[in-house]
Amino acid sequence: MNRLRRLSITARITIGSLIVATLFGLVAVVVIRIGVAGILHNATVTLLSNDISTPEESVRENPDGPFDLPGGGQELAVVSSSGKLLASTLPAAMERRIATLIRLEDTPTAFQLGDDQYLVMTHTIETTAGPIHIVAARNDETTALILDRLTAALLIGAAVLILGFGAASWLLARAALRPVSRMREQAERIAGEERSRREESTGLLTVGPAEDELSALATTLNDLIRRLRASAERERQMVSDASHELRTPLAVLRGQLELAELDAGDAESLLSDIRSSHATALRLGQLANNLLELSRIEAGPSSGRIDWRTFADELTDAVDRARLLVSSDDDEGRISIDYDYDPRRRPDADARVALSPTDVGRILDNLLGNAITAIRSASLKEASVTASLSVTDSDVVLTVRDTGPGMPADFIPVALDRFTRADGARTSRSGTGGGLGLAIVAALADAAGGGVVLANAEPTGLEVTVTLPLVRDAD
Repeated sequence: MNRLRRLSITARITIGSLIVATLFGLVAVVVIRIGVAGILHNATVTLLSNDISTPEESVRENPDGPFDLPGGGQELAVVSSSGKLLASTLPAAMERRIATLIRLEDTPTAFQLGDDQYLVMTHTIETTAGPIHIVAARNDETTALILDRLTAALLIGAAVLILGFGAASWLLARAALRPVSRMREQAERIAGEERSRREESTGLLTVGPAEDELSALATTLNDLIRRLRASAERERQMVSDASHELRTPLAVLRGQLELAELDAGDAESLLSDIRSSHATALRLGQLANNLLELSRIEAGPSSGRIDWRTFADELTDAVDRARLLVSSDDDEGRISIDYDYDPRRRPDADARVALSPTDVGRILDNLLGNAITAIRSASLKEASVTASLSVTDSDVVLTVRDTGPGMPADFIPVALDRFTRADGARTSRSGTGGGLGLAIVAALADAAGGGVVLANAEPTGLEVTVTLPLVRDAD
């Protein structure tokens, strides 16, 4: 079995086909031989019956003889009721055993005489002189010779057919597996980046026109290649983004630590340097966490499900967290956080949003946090942030609207990209998000099958609308 597994698929298919063809060939030879043997036996029985019918009428009319028995290979004997041989064309050896033959009656019976085998049948006729037996015999040597030659011819023919079937199986297997060989060659070229100009544009396996197993295999492998490339691209993007975004804060942290070393003799300056270093370290940690979270979100769709009631609870919890964020002395009474939704308007009981409660809370925290940061950076005396939740037959719509400074019109199309921040945010002292908050929101919405739309509100502020489709439990 282990040796068979080491063979190629073409060899295994050919061997299997030969085995099956051999079995069918042997069965066919046996069946044909049995059928022909039956036909020859019936023909011999018919001949025996005809041999008996030829002298039967003369024996019935003239039981005392003489009897004119036909020749020409017809071996007959007329025997009286006492066992006396009245006439015979049987071989002498068979005549000596006539007493045994007349007991066979009308049933054709094989009779062995030396090296020869005969088929013998006895028929009894009632006459005026008493019962008379007619014994007919036929030599089976011709029948056996015919069967032997027929069997040899069948075996030779079966062997030729089996060899031809094996060769055809080998050719068909090679032809059927030729697309697999081409796919393997393409995969090797793709892996080694030795592609033609067309392959460089696609970089995928060729899917044949036939909707068969090979096409399904090529489609599956192409999907795998796309997933691997997307994963590799995400890793490259993450490394590139991390190296680009972490370079500046690391340099700042290094400079702050060097200042702290120089201010070792001044306790107040040292404390200020340590606090600045701590803030920079917190920003680095937040940036690294956001990068990892964004990579996780883009790696695959969320497996979570959240119902309407839990969604509403996450909204109120996020608003409470945002209120705690603005409860400092600087912001107290300056920024108001509120929410709005109609508890009577709700989707079906089996409707869900394809996100986990944690992911929904992350969307709300990022949107509310971005709004608060924008308001703080603008140093407005009074502003508000409102999170609204509504539902349609197919979607849940989350809207976060603030009365802050809004966004530059030319920045809105790229606001959802990684590490993109408006010019004011880049220079603000509170802009520590790293430009990943809205990118995370967009990635989570996309993972749930939804989308994000940004627009400046009138007269001032920004309105962010997140649309999340509803899925049913049956889906």
